[in-house]
Amino acid sequence: MENQIRRRKASPGGDPGLSESRTAEEGSGRSSKIDSAFTYLVVLVLVGILTCLAVIKLIPDHPVSLLLLALTDSSMNILGLCPAVYAVVLDAGSTGSRVLAFSFYKNPLTENIVLVDEFFHEVKPGLSSFATNPEAGADTITSLLSLAQERIPQQKWSMVPVTLKATAGLRLLPAAQSEALISAVQERMEKSGFDNRGVGMLSELDEGVFGWMTVNYLLDQLHNPRKSFVALDLGGGSTQITFLPKYEKTFLSTPTSFLHPMKVFTNAHTIYSHSYLGLGLMAAREAIFKHNDPEGSTSLVSPCMVTTSPTTWEFHGKVYTISTSSTLSGYEACMLEVQAVIDSLGVDKCAEVPTRKIAAFSYFHDRAVDAGLISPGESGVVTVQQFLDSAQTACSQASEGAGSFLCVDLSFIAGLLHHGYRLAADAKLGLYKEINGHQTSWALGAAFSMLE
Repeated sequence: MENQIRRRKASPGGDPGLSESRTAEEGSGRSSKIDSAFTYLVVLVLVGILTCLAVIKLIPDHPVSLLLLALTDSSMNILGLCPAVYAVVLDAGSTGSRVLAFSFYKNPLTENIVLVDEFFHEVKPGLSSFATNPEAGADTITSLLSLAQERIPQQKWSMVPVTLKATAGLRLLPAAQSEALISAVQERMEKSGFDNRGVGMLSELDEGVFGWMTVNYLLDQLHNPRKSFVALDLGGGSTQITFLPKYEKTFLSTPTSFLHPMKVFTNAHTIYSHSYLGLGLMAAREAIFKHNDPEGSTSLVSPCMVTTSPTTWEFHGKVYTISTSSTLSGYEACMLEVQAVIDSLGVDKCAEVPTRKIAAFSYFHDRAVDAGLISPGESGVVTVQQFLDSAQTACSQASEGAGSFLCVDLSFIAGLLHHGYRLAADAKLGLYKEINGHQTSWALGAAFSMLE
């Protein structure tokens, strides 16, 4: 009887082994449910992504497709399915050298390359200023490469494409000097540890097209070509105009040398692009100051100089002394010389350009800041009339120092837009130094080109 009582008392607790078995089964059941839920969620996400891809393929230019494309890219990246990729571009401009180190991720399904981060640094003067000392010029490039190396994991260096492209500054040097600079820089690039894709002159076509790609990518218009922006880039030695025409009349009336068949992210297009060598801000300033002055003279008289005493200015190793004209001076006389210089280089007056949205950068932006039209470091919308008015104001009052060049610079910019490109006085330009924290230069377009 006592044994029976003991057994009865023990029975509520049950068999310990049986209890553990039940607990394990319950835990296994919960784990199985979690696994099933996770699997269901992953399958749901993948089905959603595949559905998005189908819609994108069927109606690629529709706003919904563009939204789905961005959603697909970000979803794949969140799932950890997009590898990181890098590219380094060195921009050897006429007034300074810049390094841009880009970080991207690449969607293996859409093959889209998505910009994540960008490092930018500039040193002055430009590479062309070291025409007689190429090793000193190469030292400036080595310092820029070192900054890029700090931003990229060392184990990735050998897979990171790097290129250096020189623009108008080097193109204006004697061949022997530019070749010596390129050779010295090439040696430093080979020692950087990156995948050297070459050192050389940036072609006029690439400069325009890469700049157009940059601004339209950053403004989310690269996948919507018919609504893309005209890109106006004003450097020191040259200026570029690039856009994707949408009217048949433009293709028929444009000089054939301005039209270029090419692929943009695997899509075939015919691009309108031209670079005007000699119509960069500094090169145009030199041409305007020298207009109607004796050939070879460095003592110049110009209606576009409004200082009270002669002003010295150096460009490409030449030192000029510019004085105000005692007979013809002020805005009207200055603009006549500006127009003569623009006309001498045969600017194409394409009828489609005034009908399109325009994004302008580089010196277009910088001189607008100097004129007080927009705040430093900020983007803004400015009319051609505001440039015309600012030029007239700058030419009507004596200035010294850096301000002494505002008359000629603003008159040239206003003249290029209004007289050269035939933009109406009320035409609006978006002026950009950065877009969403990224530099508006041809470098991003060049990075995309290396990664295709």
